[in-house]
Amino acid sequence: MAQGRASFLKILPLIIVGAIAGRVLASMASGSSFLNWLIGLLVVGFVVYLVWLFAFKNQATRKATPAETAAALKFQPEPGKGVIYLYRKQFVAVLVGMDVVLDGQPIGQTRGYCFYRLVVEPGQHVLSGDGKCKEPLSFEVAAGEVAYIEKEILMGAFKGGYHYRRNADVAAAQTAIRSCKLLLPKG
Repeated sequence: MAQGRASFLKILPLIIVGAIAGRVLASMASGSSFLNWLIGLLVVGFVVYLVWLFAFKNQATRKATPAETAAALKFQPEPGKGVIYLYRKQFVAVLVGMDVVLDGQPIGQTRGYCFYRLVVEPGQHVLSGDGKCKEPLSFEVAAGEVAYIEKEILMGAFKGGYHYRRNADVAAAQTAIRSCKLLLPKG
């Protein structure tokens, strides 16, 4: 089980912030009006906020090995258990980690084009998340059943969110999941 680590995509926002901050400071140095300084500080502050939001609010994820991924992509049920495939196949907010909570227990975070394979006891379950989860999804999984649940991002003018949707189209769900990376739950 490989532990997620800093990658170029995680460092890229820092490079962009440095470039923008350098450009703003250089243009501010050429003119010393109060308005130039105020606009420059606002731009730098906004960019720093975006970097914090996207780069440092995300939790580390546990990525699966190729063998674990191959086994998960067989979509086989577990004897006497239920299986939940939770996937997020959207480019919107692709780098933003969004919490997954199953029956009150934190599972991890999803990012764009990732999925979890969760083996659960048969019965009623509730998928929720942080405050951005508009409405938790309550559903039942029978023994030997495989459930496909998509996490959909909701766009808003000032505040977005997400919700869960159970996908009854097995072929479409499996096709979507095949283009995603398997993440391993916490623990």
